[in-house]
Amino acid sequence: MTRAIIVEDEAVAARRMQRILEARGIEVILQIQSLNELNSYLDSGQQPDLYFMDIHLNDGIVFDALNDRKLETPIIFTTAYDQYAIKAFKQNSIDYLLKPIDEDELGKALVKYRKLSPPVDLSAITALLSSKQNAPSYKERISVRVGDKIRSINMSEVHFFYSADKSNFLYKADGRSYPIEYSIEKISNQLDPDTFFRVNRGHIISITAIKDVIAYSNSRLKVVIIDAPDHEIIVARDRVKAFKEWLG
Repeated sequence: MTRAIIVEDEAVAARRMQRILEARGIEVILQIQSLNELNSYLDSGQQPDLYFMDIHLNDGIVFDALNDRKLETPIIFTTAYDQYAIKAFKQNSIDYLLKPIDEDELGKALVKYRKLSPPVDLSAITALLSSKQNAPSYKERISVRVGDKIRSINMSEVHFFYSADKSNFLYKADGRSYPIEYSIEKISNQLDPDTFFRVNRGHIISITAIKDVIAYSNSRLKVVIIDAPDHEIIVARDRVKAFKEWLG
């Protein structure tokens, strides 16, 4: 919905204008009654979609406020005086309506405004929605068995996944390991690659869990994980370059 401001010092005229505009689907967000109020509003940096401005106000003419400013918001001038037409069109003016305002003329002015407004690019919106729908979804939680119970763990809590003794586990931020039913290969394909990286055949680590990265033998790297002193994780030599790129 178009949001408009009426600049008008005659209360009766302002109320009539608001009724006409609201009947045409335009929301009047403010009525300004003086040049001083207009200056304050313009200085605030806020802008509506459209102005309706009387030219003569009790404390001056609106051009005193507009001439020193580059106002990009469209204006429909409403006035009892016709001598300001040329001056009005030097502003970002759509139309110049003489009082008493004729509703048909006002309607034509609104048609001009709507033609100036950029049309909605439906194809761009459709493409954006389609790209969101087609974007890959990554696993946000994983279930683990604890005794005879099943728990759901958020991926944000996982420091790394690893293989040991022909089984697969996740290592949680609380320092505990939990067996998982996924292979390292399968779980790696379901994780957000911005957060998780498979550093070797048996380890996938979270970027949030890395404490240090240390140079290691044979051009490899050693990753120190927060609160996991017993785990030595080595980045495979053929993954070092990609790992550094992932780290940023």
